[in-house]
Amino acid sequence: MSLPDERPLDPAASARAVPPREDAAGPRRSERRIDPAQVDRDRPDRGRPDRDRPDEDLVRPDAAGTVIVNLDGTTGTHVFGARMFADLTSGAGPGSTRRLRQAREGPIWPEESEFVRRTFVPPKGYLRARSMMARHLILLTGEAESGKRTLALHLMQDQYAGKVIALDPDEDLSTHRIQRGRGYVVDSAAADPLAGYVRHDLELLRRRLVERDSVLVVTAVAAAPVLALWAPWHVPCERPDPLQVLHSHLAHHLGRDWERRHLDLVDEDIAELVRADGGRPDRAAAVAGDLADLADRRFTRTEVLNVLRDRDHAAVAGWLRAHPGRADWALMIAAAVFEGHDYGIVTERAGALRETLTERLPTGAEEPADDWPPRARADRLDLIDATTIAADATRDGARYRLDVVAFDRPHWAASVRAHVWDAYPDLRDPLLDWLAATPRHPPDVHRVAARAAGDLIATGRGHRPLAPVLRWVRDDARHAMAVPALRAAAQDAVVATQVRRLLAGWSRDTTRSGLRLMAARAYPGLASVYPGRTLTDLLRLARTGDRAVAAAAREGLAALCRDGMRAESVLERVEDWEEARAAAEVAAVLVGEDADGELLTGERFLAVVRHAVCDRDAYPVVARLFTELLGTTRGDATRAAALRATFALLFSPGRGRGHGLERLAYDLTRLAHRGLPDGDVIDIKVLEPAITAFEEPPARANGGASA
Repeated sequence: MSLPDERPLDPAASARAVPPREDAAGPRRSERRIDPAQVDRDRPDRGRPDRDRPDEDLVRPDAAGTVIVNLDGTTGTHVFGARMFADLTSGAGPGSTRRLRQAREGPIWPEESEFVRRTFVPPKGYLRARSMMARHLILLTGEAESGKRTLALHLMQDQYAGKVIALDPDEDLSTHRIQRGRGYVVDSAAADPLAGYVRHDLELLRRRLVERDSVLVVTAVAAAPVLALWAPWHVPCERPDPLQVLHSHLAHHLGRDWERRHLDLVDEDIAELVRADGGRPDRAAAVAGDLADLADRRFTRTEVLNVLRDRDHAAVAGWLRAHPGRADWALMIAAAVFEGHDYGIVTERAGALRETLTERLPTGAEEPADDWPPRARADRLDLIDATTIAADATRDGARYRLDVVAFDRPHWAASVRAHVWDAYPDLRDPLLDWLAATPRHPPDVHRVAARAAGDLIATGRGHRPLAPVLRWVRDDARHAMAVPALRAAAQDAVVATQVRRLLAGWSRDTTRSGLRLMAARAYPGLASVYPGRTLTDLLRLARTGDRAVAAAAREGLAALCRDGMRAESVLERVEDWEEARAAAEVAAVLVGEDADGELLTGERFLAVVRHAVCDRDAYPVVARLFTELLGTTRGDATRAAALRATFALLFSPGRGRGHGLERLAYDLTRLAHRGLPDGDVIDIKVLEPAITAFEEPPARANGGASA
């Protein structure tokens, strides 16, 4: 295999990084059987909310062909599964958690504000920045990754809590509409747009901010022309003390009294690692996550230090040099991607990868003979330092055994993926094509492959990172991989900008409905970076005449609301649509996701209903919605009370009722007599306001009863 030469490996470091193998007399790792329930009882971090969060992309275990089994006994991903496809370029260890979403534009998410409040450490110059808040316009400058965004959010928390909005760095600040009592943040603004303003425009912007009692904070890595222009509002920002950042994040993970319970947790070795690379705050936060796992005794100090010192990459390089055969490489890479799946899945995907490498890469003159399979099962697992964990699963009433593949070393899968991607550029296209060729069944395997492809695309960045996705779109066999890969790649703030432009072009393509449908399905992945643009584009697609595209857009809107967006904000945008049917369908989807029934009695939803019942095409949507809601009230007192209150507000005597509401009252009354289509009985108390409105029509203006 003709691949670039590797960097020299330190044999001592490799020996320290690779754990010793067991004696022949001991049990073979490949034959180890673990009781998940026993592991669950022994885990010290059992029940921690930040470690037990399920993966939202995984289907139910009874709906997939392969069940992924946790070492803690729950159904989900492997022990590192929740972070299995995090940023592959980071040196985070086994305990690193996903970074909180950071919206590029739109309202700041509550979890990010709370995280900043709990972990903030004041940098040098903090008091000067706080005093500059009185000027209502601030420019924070400093090195990249120096905590400027964190400082900007913290400055606004006391005065503008819950009212902080992120603006697109490309937006023209001089023409932006300033709302009253808001805090605005522009993160990582480019130097050229900042230098393009004139002093008069900035002064007018500051006056508008003062008049509306609002504040605008801009963060940037600025050049000399920018500093001269923004001099009256400029505040230099330096990185906070990395050890203080480490302590604050440890208090977030382990509690305020962590030092009393873990006296030797932070020693000189840890302090040296935290101060590396200039003491970046995100580096200190990642180390804190690893030390939290060390404090919980999930891993030994040696294992954690090996990961933090990046020795795993050196160990991976040594393994790849010692096993140059395509079959060995394919098995290691397949296990690194599909760790946590059944042994049969891993070997099948390894065979497919070997064929891909044989077709795409030339054969080297000194390459060894490559037989497939290279060894027996136990030897193959020992070859890659992995084991299988026996687990029982039940599907369709049948019990069967799973042999779940897991590496013996922490964070080894992520290290393999990162090193292969970084050190062997010739392998990038074959790896992405191999992931795109993953069969769609079992669905959880295809989903894992799509997320891996998206994360690799985001890791590479570079020139035209989305080129593989464009190839998949033109290939019907790989068409299904494009949408989940785009959603995964959009989690990177840099690649998300290109994903947004690509989806915007697809959504406006009127010649091919397939591209518009893919855009509607992929847009929710952008919500973590561009929530405002995502909502606007999904609402536009929900109004299209293509039923499939509109339905996918409505499901995307429901996904945004499940992820934290207020449904009332969506209904506020749709209540004045001329397309009453489209507005009613959006409202129906959002109400279906509202388990508590709070949306039913909201004025926005009632406005959509009053508008829709007067439209010939929209009325059937409203009638069908209320019929389905009546079927969900049996045994649900909360939903029944909310639906009755909705009817009481719709048919209240004080409000004028047109032909649409009178027709709705008639249909609901008839439904009370005939019952639901499936034969279920309706609670008459719920329909009492509609029945009363039908039997007692409103009086005419001259005092007589309506006909």
